[in-house]
Amino acid sequence: MRLRRTPTLFLLLSLLCLPLWAQEIVYVTATNHTEPLSRFERGQLTGGIIKDLGDALARRMGLRPRYLLMPSKRAPMALRQGEGDLLCYTRPQWIGPDFRFTLPLIPNAEVVAARPEAPRLRSLADLADRPVGTVLGYRYAEAEAALGERLRRQDAPDMQANLRKLVAKRMDYAITDRLVLREHQRRLPEDGLREDVVLNAYTAPCALSPRSPLKLDDVNAALAEMVADGELQRILAAYGR
Repeated sequence: MRLRRTPTLFLLLSLLCLPLWAQEIVYVTATNHTEPLSRFERGQLTGGIIKDLGDALARRMGLRPRYLLMPSKRAPMALRQGEGDLLCYTRPQWIGPDFRFTLPLIPNAEVVAARPEAPRLRSLADLADRPVGTVLGYRYAEAEAALGERLRRQDAPDMQANLRKLVAKRMDYAITDRLVLREHQRRLPEDGLREDVVLNAYTAPCALSPRSPLKLDDVNAALAEMVADGELQRILAAYGR
């Protein structure tokens, strides 16, 4: 009887060739992510899209998942140096092109959130010289190109901190992820926060370390199976995507 060749079979055979120390997959995990992307409790990643996706991918590849938490500014260098295998939910525009990137996985958009009483924005140009919530260490290519020196950043540790500033009436606008804003709207509809302007929409992949023993084709094969059998969509749907 001929052995049926499948992507999963080839993946498992290739993993058998890895050294024993490589029988886990290490995810570099940026601690500035907030729900629904990541939930942190007592210094551990305990839930969110990134953890569910990472656990599912590890299971498909027959590896043990481990999450290495670190500040977002250090995460790309750690990945570059081989401290971990994958950094999920990232883009070349954010960390540089010198990585190998997987299939696109997590749909999102960069948007401007506004307080209910704030004048409605028609375009990015309306943000000129207005204080706008931003995240420390983040680059905002579209806003920087449109506003130049008239972009008045008000940096905070993370996106939820900026949304709390909106609710507290400390400013009228903040640049945030659509996922984060919709999670806030779902949990606290009474705050009345709204989405005014879309800066860009994207579907974010994972980045593979150039020093990882894992093969990009193997990772993509496992991710393609997750897409084909609906597991990825079930993960996203659990968080309202």
